[in-house]
Amino acid sequence: MGEPDASREFGDVAARYAALRPAYPAELFAFLLDRLDGRRERAVDLGAGSGQASRALVGLFPHVTAVEPDARMLAHLDAPVAERINLPAEEADFAAGSVDAVVAATSFHWMDQERVCASVARWLRPGGVFFPFLYTPFAPQGPAQAIYERHWRLWLPHMDRRLGAKADYSRAIRESGAFGKIEMFSSRISASLSPAEATGLLSTASYARAYMAQCGDAEGYLRGLEGELAAVGERIDVVFPLGGVLAVRRSD
Repeated sequence: MGEPDASREFGDVAARYAALRPAYPAELFAFLLDRLDGRRERAVDLGAGSGQASRALVGLFPHVTAVEPDARMLAHLDAPVAERINLPAEEADFAAGSVDAVVAATSFHWMDQERVCASVARWLRPGGVFFPFLYTPFAPQGPAQAIYERHWRLWLPHMDRRLGAKADYSRAIRESGAFGKIEMFSSRISASLSPAEATGLLSTASYARAYMAQCGDAEGYLRGLEGELAAVGERIDVVFPLGGVLAVRRSD
């Protein structure tokens, strides 16, 4: 058997993910709405996870569908979405032209991007938008940065290749030929966390979990990491660089 598929393992830390992964900023969704002309009725969140993006979409669209392949993650999705679909993005389907906006929040790199772009282009009405976005590896700041960098060097060999090979979200969108105007978005998220929270957050990263699985004592490793972070302060400032690609569906 091969290596476990990291994209299917987030449910192992679903509660931690729901509690510690940050919400996306209002400016990101304002960027989406500013570029969405016409009807604003239905949105789809692909790879919805525990609903960090779904919660914001519910306040903007009357009908929101959360699509998530891991039932354990869906169990922690507390947004009042109209519909939950427990399928990979590649297997989901909606009527042609029935959707106004599709997002993929820190998930598009795990997908078959060409296949998903083709599906999204079919689902969207002309003028609808596709907006995959992500935060890149979160990084503690200040005295905790050196601790993080030391552990990052341990995790890096365990990073799934898709996190690098598919991080350019614009490539598949452009190559699909289905989208007209394409714009880039960039921002950042910041959080102040306790050492325990920062350790929990870092342990939701797929590459950190892969390293811990190999080392054989995940709980002991996490206790050690938390102790190192606690030694440098009661609060750990963490920055999440945020970027995305918004594309408007061409008129046929």
